[in-house]
Amino acid sequence: MNDTSVSASTQDACVMAEQENHIEWLTLNQPNKRNALSSSMIATLSNALTRAYNNPQTRVIVLTANGPVFSAGHDLSEISPIDGETNDKRDQRIRTLLSKCADMMMGIVNAPKPVIASVQGTATAAGCQLVSACDLAIAASDSHFCTPGVNIGIFCTTPLVGIGRNIARKHAMEMALTGDMYSAEQAERFGLINRHVEKPLLRQETKQLAEKIAARSAQGIKLGKAAFYHQIDLPLAEAFAYANESMHCSITSGGDADEGRNAFLEKRAPKWGDA
Repeated sequence: MNDTSVSASTQDACVMAEQENHIEWLTLNQPNKRNALSSSMIATLSNALTRAYNNPQTRVIVLTANGPVFSAGHDLSEISPIDGETNDKRDQRIRTLLSKCADMMMGIVNAPKPVIASVQGTATAAGCQLVSACDLAIAASDSHFCTPGVNIGIFCTTPLVGIGRNIARKHAMEMALTGDMYSAEQAERFGLINRHVEKPLLRQETKQLAEKIAARSAQGIKLGKAAFYHQIDLPLAEAFAYANESMHCSITSGGDADEGRNAFLEKRAPKWGDA
């Protein structure tokens, strides 16, 4: 049974939520503002993500967007001086904006469920950072990626936190130092996205990937995702020690681990529980 629903209250919101079976589609919906990560967008998207993380019916989350731009990053008008505003107040306002954005990115990495970016257009600055924060990313073949801070006299330092953990350092620095646009083909070669497809196929390709993951053990994915991100930056010996302990806990945890093993031995399809 295909259960697709879009809440009427979200139809005109800056983030639209759509539940399709066990997949939660969250769509950035301010194309006239280039889906900028304004304070209101960050707050709304963060809340929508949190609801999806806590929804037992959701096994995979997909981030996508409406319009020609996936996300143009921070709204520059929000970091500009305001008439009559003191320097201290502006400093605090900008710090709060950056902190809330970082919290949202960290939340995606630390989420108990996989998050897929489905990129239909240009992703720049913090919008590119949003792609890098997701566990997987599929893009339309005509999409582009950019960290353009250097073009306006600053540097995309925070976007490089995520991007620099996705791709080789020299590629990350080339993006940041030039501020140039990079194609989906280059982004795939760099490792920023998993693959690119023709735009008419983007949703179907993303859906197929999400459905494949949703059919796996949510419990196993929850434990495995957390273990992967914890060990990836550890020294090799520490990583093996941590991964061995995590693997031991996973094998002996009962639940889906027992069900998966028994189903394999009995040559039947497993019946997974909730995470």
